[in-house]
Amino acid sequence: MKTAFEILKQANDEHFALGAFNCANIETLKAITQAAANLKAPVILEASDGEINYMGYEQMVSLKRIYEKQVGIPIILNLDHGKDFDSCKRAIEAGFDYVHLDGGKMEFEDNVAMATEVVKLAHEHGIPVEGEMDHIEGSSADHTTEDPKNLQNEKLFTDPDRAEEFVRRTGIDVFASFIGNLHGLYADQKHLKMDLLTKIKEKLPNTWLSLHGGSGTDSNDVVNAIKLGIVKVNVNSELRIAFKMTLQEVLNASDEIAVYKIMDKPIKEVQRVVEGKIKLFGTAGKAA
Repeated sequence: MKTAFEILKQANDEHFALGAFNCANIETLKAITQAAANLKAPVILEASDGEINYMGYEQMVSLKRIYEKQVGIPIILNLDHGKDFDSCKRAIEAGFDYVHLDGGKMEFEDNVAMATEVVKLAHEHGIPVEGEMDHIEGSSADHTTEDPKNLQNEKLFTDPDRAEEFVRRTGIDVFASFIGNLHGLYADQKHLKMDLLTKIKEKLPNTWLSLHGGSGTDSNDVVNAIKLGIVKVNVNSELRIAFKMTLQEVLNASDEIAVYKIMDKPIKEVQRVVEGKIKLFGTAGKAA
């Protein structure tokens, strides 16, 4: 199988984006990997600190390897929003393929120092590091009654010059910017500031770019962002809501108590969402 570096380079060269889908249990893992297999698409399977503490570091690595072998499709396992050096170190040493250090709430110099240490360790293990210096607003909760514009404060958006300094000093491989993207689903679709993304790419021509908050973002904006250099798009909230709502529907309509008998429909619904995103990101067939 190709390494994470090789797949990121392929995405950049061929102008598609890898879907980075959060996995919180065996059901969502099945949905994501089956969608990737059906569409012959390389995929990023990721877990945040909360999800990985629930699933287990070593357990996630083992499951990823088993499913990758089963489906025959490259699967990159990523620690999503690693909160500190120790969580990144644990993921790297457990066998993760990629780590994302989220220092967006830290002081700039502290963030630079920590990211530099994570990069040093990760590169010793041959894996890429994603970093961010701006706190990307929102959360993966359901915000469907809220207006996204309330959190899209342009004063907090990424400064291209500072982004260039951050990447130069840390040596990160992937940069996550704040350009109007938000974590979570909102009452209206989210829109991205394309002129800002263009400026960031001009400052970082040799750095891969990541887009967080792929749930509920305008599809045309996502496609255009990929054309401008985005190689990874994170999706979480849409998966969580699809799983929860479908499971509730099944539970309300059934007296079944065998858990495995009620999971088929939620798995298929999450899989449907993942397949739609893979097609949108242009990744279908890229593992063929």
